[in-house]
Amino acid sequence: MARIFTGSLISIFAFFIIFNCSSSETKDTSQSSNNASASSSRPEGSNSASNRSMNSDQESEDGRCESGDCENGTGTYVYSTGDIYTGGFSSGMREGKGKFVYKNGDKFEGIYVNDLKEGDGMYFWSNGTVIRGNFAKGIIKGSGKVTFTDGSVLVTEFTDSSNSNPGPYTKKDGTETECYLENKVLVCVKPDPAAAPKTQQ
Repeated sequence: MARIFTGSLISIFAFFIIFNCSSSETKDTSQSSNNASASSSRPEGSNSASNRSMNSDQESEDGRCESGDCENGTGTYVYSTGDIYTGGFSSGMREGKGKFVYKNGDKFEGIYVNDLKEGDGMYFWSNGTVIRGNFAKGIIKGSGKVTFTDGSVLVTEFTDSSNSNPGPYTKKDGTETECYLENKVLVCVKPDPAAAPKTQQ
């Protein structure tokens, strides 16, 4: 009886060790993917930390000062992402008038405060569309004007950099309708009067 009990106890103990070892080696893949996305370069103007801040793991900046004074003055800073900022700096952060050219071809010209876009500024999409408006803590907020490559203009209230409330949209030929931006795409809420079918009399 003691031999059976001891054999059962050893079997249970062996099972516990095997189960415990295999479960402790299981990696949390969701945590790994979160870390991977967190370690990728943040978009310029993000509220978390400056793109020029030191990386505590590697103790190195994510770019280099190409020319001028990128600490307290005017200079050009090239990021590891390929983005380029030229303008004022204070304590190593973007400060004052500056121009930011993104690797994808987008550009921003305006004022920076504490490393973020602030006040009146212009954002140029790579496709030629230009947005002018008021920026707050890095993103456009409130009234703004979007000029499209064909000469049409949308006057609107921005909720963020990619979306806006409905506002008057004037086409190049002068016809008007009401449109808004949704994920940087123009959406018109009223039918174009020029496109309305004419009734025969």
